[in-house]
Amino acid sequence: MKPSKTVSARLRFCQRRLDNRLIAYTFGPKPSAFVTPFFQSSTLKQRILMLQKSETNRWAMAKYGFVALLTLSLVVFVAACEDRAKQDVVNDREITVSGQILSGDGQPLPGANIVLKGAAKGTTTDVNGRYKLKVPANGALLVGFVGHKSQEISVGGKTVVNARLIEGSDGKPSRFSGETVNSKHQVEILTADGDKEPIFAVVQESPEFPGGMSELTRFIVKNVQYPEAARKAHVSGKVFLRFVINTDGSFQDIQILKGIGFGADEEAIRVLKAMPRWKPGTQNGKPVRVQYNLPIKFEPADK
Repeated sequence: MKPSKTVSARLRFCQRRLDNRLIAYTFGPKPSAFVTPFFQSSTLKQRILMLQKSETNRWAMAKYGFVALLTLSLVVFVAACEDRAKQDVVNDREITVSGQILSGDGQPLPGANIVLKGAAKGTTTDVNGRYKLKVPANGALLVGFVGHKSQEISVGGKTVVNARLIEGSDGKPSRFSGETVNSKHQVEILTADGDKEPIFAVVQESPEFPGGMSELTRFIVKNVQYPEAARKAHVSGKVFLRFVINTDGSFQDIQILKGIGFGADEEAIRVLKAMPRWKPGTQNGKPVRVQYNLPIKFEPADK
């Protein structure tokens, strides 16, 4: 039995609609391109987790930044401390320092005292005012001479340290007595083979003329007689004496470090021998023999 024309026409219409829908579905736009697939399991879970998260607080961000900055500062500080510690070790090494000590008029000062600050360790200058001493690179030198203002000079790693001392008094002992002694540094001792008692170059408490430096100056001015030979030759200057002051204040081993001749050297020795006994120097509270240097000035009274 053949279908009627009406039924056949309707079947053909439905077939064409189905074909068109298949073509549109195949080549047309996808619904997922314009609609968010809320109901896909993976996407839905992710969105729920995101919605549950609270918005980042600005105060929390500031705290994170502060912690990061503090951590960085600590790292820099520790590194700087390590560098400083290494530098201190290097600066504490012992070096040999040398130099020359001059008077205010540029003349060498024989017998000037150079002492390491904080230690009973030091030396004296030779006839040309030169010295040599081993000290820490970061130490300080105390430079003094009788009748001159003392100086404190920082070594600062230098191997050459010079100084110029001006005549006058600053109220400090010429040998820097009373300085705190550091036991790390060895006391310099000058001892002859036959001597029973050591001779110290630097001590904690220096020998002192009765009445102090002012009385010593008065004694020298009052007792020095200008030699006639020096007067005739128009010679003036300073005679530098070196001698040892014993534990009883007496003198021995008197030497001329630097003289001017024409009878002035002998006159300087005569004046020294005419002095009363000095107060002896002490080391660790006990009297000791000390090497001392003293200049005596000669100039005409009418100069």
